[in-house]
Amino acid sequence: MLLITMSVRQTIKRHFKIISLLRTRSMSFEELQNEMSNDPDSIEENLLTSQRTFQRDLVDIDSIYGIAIKSNRSHNRYFIEDDFEDNHSQRLRENFEILNAIRLSKSLGNNLIFENRRSLGTEHMAGLLHAIQNHLAVTFGYHKFWDESESCRTVNPIALKEARNRWYLIALDQDKVKNFALDRISNLTITALKFTPVEYSVHKNFHDSFGIINGTNEEAEKVVLSFTPREGRYVESLPLHHSQELVLKNEDEIRFTYFIRSTYDFRMELLSYGDQVKVLEPESLKKTIKVQLQNALKGY
Repeated sequence: MLLITMSVRQTIKRHFKIISLLRTRSMSFEELQNEMSNDPDSIEENLLTSQRTFQRDLVDIDSIYGIAIKSNRSHNRYFIEDDFEDNHSQRLRENFEILNAIRLSKSLGNNLIFENRRSLGTEHMAGLLHAIQNHLAVTFGYHKFWDESESCRTVNPIALKEARNRWYLIALDQDKVKNFALDRISNLTITALKFTPVEYSVHKNFHDSFGIINGTNEEAEKVVLSFTPREGRYVESLPLHHSQELVLKNEDEIRFTYFIRSTYDFRMELLSYGDQVKVLEPESLKKTIKVQLQNALKGY
């Protein structure tokens, strides 16, 4: 059984290594093998393989991850032709690579540095997913962000959603859909109480939201932001929102448009950029940010 497990792990790691290498540039089979031979993790896991196994890997990568790898016969080099990796597969691959890095770092010394932070509450995820899929009510203690009070909740879970490096439970609580941060949940109990599935689309309701705040009075609207070139390049590589569109880029500014709700968490994100961003539209958001910046200065 251990040999089967090792074989499966090696296959997955080999797939991920091939994808990662070919995302940097096209390579021949020999170049791929040379790159792997210079990687301590690939050597340790014995990821070097035959041309025949490599061809099977390409078929599996296409069918499993939606990434089509083709070869340029005139140059005998492989390249990624279509890359339709979904969010779930991408996250699985990234987490797998992080786990490998953690394992590898143990033998290389203190080379992998993590931020100090509290638990994300991920220990609740398996139980909550079971409750969501089987339509079972859950009870838990909840420690609020705003007033530090704690209450006991019984809710009908709908979905789990990630936002700003936190995981949240979306659930129906007394006829109202609410969000609960997993790291604020304690004493989770999956009850035997069945409930009728809730007709609520998380994707639809959060489509125009920035983070986790939803159900407020803000309507989605066009927002235009002007960033300094330095900060704009960062935002271009890591968009604030899926609706982000680049409309201007020169030596003075990088400008983006969004279709988004200007909720509290979005305004806090804009304020975190300080003088590196300017709100151009709408006028109402521009005035709100200006007032908040002026109020911040009063504290100094």
